Parts: sequence; structure tokens; C-alpha cells
Amino acid sequence: MMKTASSAIRIAVGAVAVLAVPYTVSAAMMDNEARQAERAAQMEARQEMRQEKTEERRAERETQMEARQAERQEKFCENFTSRMEEMQSRLTERKGKFVARKKNRIDYLDEKRDTRDNALTEEREEQDARRNAWYEKLEAAADTAEKKAAVAEFKKTVEAAADTRREAADAAISAFRKSVDAAVTAQKENRAGGVETFQAIVESALTQAKQDCADGKSPETVRSTFQNSLKSARDTLQSERKEGENLGLIVRDLAATRQAAMKSALDAFKATLEQARVDLKKVFGTEEVE
Repeated sequence: MMKTASSAIRIAVGAVAVLAVPYTVSAAMMDNEARQAERAAQMEARQEMRQEKTEERRAERETQMEARQAERQEKFCENFTSRMEEMQSRLTERKGKFVARKKNRIDYLDEKRDTRDNALTEEREEQDARRNAWYEKLEAAADTAEKKAAVAEFKKTVEAAADTRREAADAAISAFRKSVDAAVTAQKENRAGGVETFQAIVESALTQAKQDCADGKSPETVRSTFQNSLKSARDTLQSERKEGENLGLIVRDLAATRQAAMKSALDAFKATLEQARVDLKKVFGTEEVE
């Protein structure tokens, strides 16, 4: 009987132990999961803190960069605007010098023409004097009525030929000068227009640059936009200057035309003079006419 009771007790204790094991394991697992959850929560908290610090540093850097950029923008706009206004002032000064040079060139051209006209007048007076001296010599040698009539006819023919030559030369000179004046005027208008256009483009570009600065655009954008406008202005000015370079060719062609007309007039005069001498020699004889 006692043995049976003892066995029953052992069986009961063993059953309790067996039944208690799952509960012990389950509690350990729960403790482990709690620790894992706690560690995960701590890691997330640390990660969030690091993220917050990173974002704070990024925001601080961005704030500093914006402050430096704003300061750089302000300094750039101040310096850029100052330089461009100086350039604008130089353009105005150059324009004034350009106008002065134009006037000087006109005055110089007028002076050269006056000098040439005076020299031409003196040369013609000398020619008149030589011809008159020749006429007087022929008239002194004309000892017959026939010779006197021949001298009078000779003088009349030569003077008419000289007048025709001078008229042709004067017409050639006048045509040359009028054409040159027209070409010079066209060049002046082109260059003046080019300077005006260039200055207008620069002023417009400077106004745009100031507006871009006020709008907070980057220095690179402001500078690039202005430089593109300035390049366009320079290209336009260079194109108009190249057109003005043709003036030299135009003047040379006009001078060649003038010289051809004057040579033709001289050749005609020489031919008339030679025929008049031939006719005079028939009356006077070779030695007396020479």
C-alpha cells in the first residue's frame, strides 16, 4: 500500500515537472523577444537621432551656403554692375572721340582739296603764261598777213582745246569728289549707326543684368547672358566695320575713273595741238613754229 502511494507521488511530481517545462521555455522566449524589441527600439531611437543630427547639419550647411551665395550674389552684382557702368562710360567717351575724328577727317579732306585746287590753279596760270609767251613769239615772227592769220587761228584752236581739256578735268574732279563724299557719308552713317547699335545693345544688356541680379539669378547666369548679348553687339559692329572697309576700294575705283577721264582729255588736247602745229608749219615753216 505504501509503495503504491509512493509511486503515485513520484508520478505526480514528474507530471508537474513535465508540465512546467513548456512554461519555463515560453517565459525565456518572451524575455528574449522583449530584449530584442528593446534593442530594436534603442537602435531605431539612435538612428532617428543620427538622422535628426544629419538633417540639422545639412540644414545648417544649406543655410550657410545660401548665406554665402547671397553674399556672393550681392558682391558679384555690385562689382559686375560697377564694371559694366565703367564700360558704358568708356563707350560714351569713345563715341565722343569718334564724332571728333569724323569732323577732323572732314576738315582734313576739305583742306587737302583746297590745297590741290590752289596747286591746280597755279599750274594752269603757268600754262597760260607759257602759251601766251609762245603766241607772242609767233606773232613777232609773223611778217605777212597770211602768217598773222595763221597765228590767230592757231591761238584760237589751242585756247579752245585748253578750255575743253580744263572743263573735262573739272568735270572729272567734281564727279570724283561727289562720289567720294557720298561713299564717305555712307560709311559715316554705317559706322555711326554701328556705334549707336552697339551702345544700345550694351545698355539693354546692362539693364537686363541688373534685373537678373535683382531677381536673384546666379552670377554664372547673369554673366553668361550679358556676355552673349555683348558678343552679339560686337559681331554686329564688326560686320558694319567690314562694310566700311570697302571705302578704300571704292575710292580707288573712283580715282581710276577720274584719271582715265583726265587722260582722255589730255590726249584729245595733245592731238588738237599737234594738228594745229602741223597747220601752222605749213605757213611758217618748221623752225619758226618750233
